[in-house]
Amino acid sequence: MSAADPRPPEPNGEDPKRPGSVKRTPAAPEPSGVVTLVAHPMATVARQFVRSLVRPSTILYPYERLEDPRFRKEVKVASGAPIGVGDIWDNYRGVHALNIKTCISCNLCMFSCPDTCIEMVNVDTGDGKTKKCPEIDYGKCSFCGFCSDACPEGCLTMTSSYTITTQKRSEMVYSPERMYAVYRTKLPMNPIRLARPENEDRILLDEDLCIGCNACARDCPTKCITMIDIPKPTAKPGEKLPRRIWKEPMVNDEDCVRCGTCISVCPKECLYWGSHP
Repeated sequence: MSAADPRPPEPNGEDPKRPGSVKRTPAAPEPSGVVTLVAHPMATVARQFVRSLVRPSTILYPYERLEDPRFRKEVKVASGAPIGVGDIWDNYRGVHALNIKTCISCNLCMFSCPDTCIEMVNVDTGDGKTKKCPEIDYGKCSFCGFCSDACPEGCLTMTSSYTITTQKRSEMVYSPERMYAVYRTKLPMNPIRLARPENEDRILLDEDLCIGCNACARDCPTKCITMIDIPKPTAKPGEKLPRRIWKEPMVNDEDCVRCGTCISVCPKECLYWGSHP
């Protein structure tokens, strides 16, 4: 409205001289009165209370737990279906379960962890021998599930257990024995990926660099590497043959779990990732 036009604006906030201008919504009135400040909130509380008598909207944790099969049969959602691990939380990522007996100490869980919360520690196998198994610090873990996806034997997986709260940070570190105890409780676990991608790289050998030291076959967790004899060439006059053991590693690709241990221990870096032509 211009200064020359003494007419006040319309009640709805629209300028009559400019059709199509923005309409301004009048401000809401301030709450006042007993009905607005007391009666409406009390009515809402009463309505929620009556609804809770028919279907509780809260769970009395820790006395009631969703993963308890008996409790899942009693609690219903709006659709009438029971809630719980078996119906909704099949892919829930909680505390890890470890089967120490099938662990091959391949270190893949530690290599794939983005939070560096996994450390390989010695575990007594009971026959006078030890092997390395993962130990997880849940103070650093982000529950991404990469470790269980990378486990080639399916011995490390994630369960539906979420009770890891504690008052001491040292108790957040789960040893292999502690995760083995979780495994024996038979909690629902995430499905294990067993299918191998078709385009996955393999272990290849640079024969010119190999010295036949047997380090790869010695440290392979699945014992899929075999040292085979190769013919020793005849030295020409004035030629000196390189110092080496005339053996070369042969990898059984079906048993290989792609842990990369052989590549990391090779002193000449003659083993590498690649694909066959």
